[in-house]
Amino acid sequence: MRKIAFWLALVLLFMIPWENSVIVDGVGRISRVMGILVAAFWLGTVVATGKLRQLRPFHLVVFLYFFWNGLTILWTNDTNATLDRISTYVQLLGFAWLLWDLLSTQEAVRAGLQLFVLGAYVSVIDTISNYFAGISRGSTPRYAATGFNANGIALIIALTLPIAWYLAISAATSDNKLSKFLSIANYLFLPLGVFAVLLTASRTAFIVMIPTFWFMLGASTRLRFVDRILIVSFLAAALYFVQPLIPQTSIDRLSTTQAEFEEGDLSGRRLIWTEALEVFETHPLTGTGSGTFKAAVDYKDKSAHNTYLAILIESGAIGLGLFALAAVISCLHLKKLPRWEAMFYLTLLVILGIGITTMSWEIKKPTWFILTMVVVHTAVFQKTAPAPTKVTPRHKPAPTLVPE
Repeated sequence: MRKIAFWLALVLLFMIPWENSVIVDGVGRISRVMGILVAAFWLGTVVATGKLRQLRPFHLVVFLYFFWNGLTILWTNDTNATLDRISTYVQLLGFAWLLWDLLSTQEAVRAGLQLFVLGAYVSVIDTISNYFAGISRGSTPRYAATGFNANGIALIIALTLPIAWYLAISAATSDNKLSKFLSIANYLFLPLGVFAVLLTASRTAFIVMIPTFWFMLGASTRLRFVDRILIVSFLAAALYFVQPLIPQTSIDRLSTTQAEFEEGDLSGRRLIWTEALEVFETHPLTGTGSGTFKAAVDYKDKSAHNTYLAILIESGAIGLGLFALAAVISCLHLKKLPRWEAMFYLTLLVILGIGITTMSWEIKKPTWFILTMVVVHTAVFQKTAPAPTKVTPRHKPAPTLVPE
């Protein structure tokens, strides 16, 4: 039963990057159905075996964050919105918990990351297909996977780029045919993913791809010189052929990135943030209630476009402090990882930390997936790392005579 729960969890991870593309009437996202199914099998396993992986301080802080958001029902200014948000947070808590319990080996962690990359392939192909079909969003043509906001899918793809590179490099020395095939798929994802991000014309995603390139450069030393030459040549050739396909509208929008951040209104975000901070002054500690940003700031058709600010307004400084503490604890696990894995997860955390400054991702699965996977992977390495060998000399060494 545990094995079934594990495979269902992998299917769920595969669905996350394209979950908005398939909506079931009366149910919602198809990933929600899969999430309920995974949770049912996982809880059944826990009840049947009576075994549950020991939790870490990270999980306690995450629980406290979700619990605090639940408490805001006592003073919320929109009960229905808060109840809906509590339901979402309960699902996210279960999601983080089952990943921790089921991904307990190195192979399981790699499988989870790989399924996420394969799922991102679906959205990348959908985005490119919509571009060639002329299906765009907004007055300025921007292209995205079906059901997704251009900025949202761009950040998902940007997060997947270093995962694909990590998996490709990790499998470079494997003789397994499946590993070789997946390695090629991961390498191919890089130019296709970059192309898809450029089609979205997301300025934030364009910026957060920079850490990925630094990670790729630093990690390339793990490859043989010949392999480096071949891979760089392949990626350069792929980008060369893709470059003419990038629409001029995307190039024009991306070229305004620096000016927009320095002088522009960030597509109306600055006005929203200014009014949100005025609301914060009246509810600094406890917030206005989880899920109530739109009602509190009086922007019924706008989100916060900033995860930190959304949490600050909805659950106050206490809520933001708990969220920040969970993120800090996740970051502290980097010190316990080998250098290669630490570089990888640091790249993901930097991309996520910067990316959510212009997006409301406090209830998005990728946010909690990344934060949780750092802790999961660290625990796996600590479990598999060989214990230091203590060498005890059989005889007391003779003293060394130093001439005067």
